[in-house]
Amino acid sequence: MDEEMKFSLSYEQLTRFAEQRIRECKLDSEGLAYITASTEASAILGFWHELAINGYASMNTIKREELIDADLQRLRKLIWPETDK
Repeated sequence: MDEEMKFSLSYEQLTRFAEQRIRECKLDSEGLAYITASTEASAILGFWHELAINGYASMNTIKREELIDADLQRLRKLIWPETDK
C-alpha cells in the first residue's frame, strides 16, 4: 500500500459502532462464555479508546478528554456494570 488512504468517521459514529459491537457480545453468559465475551468486549473498548484519542487530536484537549472519558465510563459499564462507581 504505497498511497495513504483516508476516510471520515465522526466521533459519534465511532462511538455508536463500538457500543453496538459491545452490546452484541454475550455478556449475559456465565462461566467461560462470559470470560470470552467480556474479553471480546474489552478488546472492542480498547480499540475504540485508541481511535478516539488519536482520531480527534484537533478537538480542544480538555473537551476531548472529558468527552472521551465520559463515553469510556459509559461503555465500561456495559461490560462491567457492578465494578464501576
